[in-house]
Amino acid sequence: MNVKKQIQSFLSSRMHGERSRDIILYWLPELITATILISLPPLIDSWIVSQLGSNTTYGALAMGTNFLHTLIKLAEAIPVASIAIIGRHNGAGEYEQCGQDLGDTFWTTFIFGCSQFLIIFLSAKYIYQWLGVPAKMIPIGAEFLRIKAFGVFLIFTILCFVGFMRALKNTRVPMLINMLGIAVFIVFDYMLVLGHFGFPKLGLKGSAIATIVQYSVMNVVALCYILFNPDYKKYFTTIFFAVFSWKRALHLINLSWPIVIDKSTITFSYVWLSKMIASMGKYAITSYDVVKNLERFAILPVAAAAQVVTFLVSNRLGAGDPEGAVANIKKMFMLSFATVIPSLFILSINAPYFVSFFDKKNKFGNFAASVLPIITFLVIFDFTQLVLAGALRGAGDVRTVMWGRLFSCACFFIPVSYVISQLPQAGAGHGFSTQTTGMLSAYFMVLPPISNELKFILIYGSFYVTTGLMGIIFVRRIKSRKWLTHKV
Repeated sequence: MNVKKQIQSFLSSRMHGERSRDIILYWLPELITATILISLPPLIDSWIVSQLGSNTTYGALAMGTNFLHTLIKLAEAIPVASIAIIGRHNGAGEYEQCGQDLGDTFWTTFIFGCSQFLIIFLSAKYIYQWLGVPAKMIPIGAEFLRIKAFGVFLIFTILCFVGFMRALKNTRVPMLINMLGIAVFIVFDYMLVLGHFGFPKLGLKGSAIATIVQYSVMNVVALCYILFNPDYKKYFTTIFFAVFSWKRALHLINLSWPIVIDKSTITFSYVWLSKMIASMGKYAITSYDVVKNLERFAILPVAAAAQVVTFLVSNRLGAGDPEGAVANIKKMFMLSFATVIPSLFILSINAPYFVSFFDKKNKFGNFAASVLPIITFLVIFDFTQLVLAGALRGAGDVRTVMWGRLFSCACFFIPVSYVISQLPQAGAGHGFSTQTTGMLSAYFMVLPPISNELKFILIYGSFYVTTGLMGIIFVRRIKSRKWLTHKV
């Protein structure tokens, strides 16, 4: 398709789907929610922990949080699948069925949450050992991870309640609940980590406890809203706690497992990325955490768009309007592009300023600031796959997303990043490793060493090239239009 036809296609989308004003009203609360849920907690937590003045403790937080992010993404899988189901029932006016779907979603999510809690609690030490962090980080990180495990369980249940609200096109209340949650987290994190207002100075343990308090409050508020909101009475002829059907649960799991694989593929890629970078030393680990958190903040408009496009597509297809679903995808893509480019530009030109907040001892700031602009530019490759993956999930075409991500990561990212990690690097003083380890290290030691900055950029950049490959796969699927007739 030439450029002229492409422009005409975008312009024609204005006649279908949601009005642009309505899309923005859906998107803004999700943007605020994404900021609160995805970006602010790790940014604020990293800043507070960095005030302890220990790069070892900061590194333990960085690696642990990165691993936990994988589990949080797993927690999203069943609620995301339920959005496609509940959204269609809601669009078709089958309100009682929506309430039954919530019961099935809650109990299925509850079981998954319990299993994740046990896995983290029992294997915390071994997780840090596998990540290859310096020995001093392991006991600090393991204790943090064990306490944090209960907070992860609570995340599973709150995402179930929030997913139900989103499926009913309610993005405002999830936003408010998340605002309350982050406020509680900030207060308790500040008091418990640093020991203010009469509380003991618990260090990294305080961060884990603050998470438990945060999600406990959020669960209580969300549950009360769903049960006592008069507008939601039509969904519950029976309280959803008493509703569970193995047949519907298995259908939900069947729809969810591809999402589990596709989300865990992306988040495991971040864990793998941190493992590859960990071999470079603790200053590379802390730099990775700063760069990752800042670039996630910059790309929040796209993360919000991916959430919104899921329920917009599911509701349009439920109402028998495939052209409206396609139009909504185009509108969300244009909105994302127009809002995220300025944030990436601001982050790039002010890299030293933003990095300085997290480097209390001035040990790794120059390194992180030098690599951040290039990594930020590469984030552009992530645009297409995030929005289109959300659209395909809304249509119930979750297996395309799963296979596209699994293929890209398994066949490209993991082998390429591993090979790059084995390249010899020049020394950069204390805190950076100058040795390569692994099966290929002996072969690459004959090569001249590359700079620490270049090695870091090549490893990190291989991830975003991988997301570009995913985008190509999803574009081809969207153009085929087979996803429009996918059964949920």
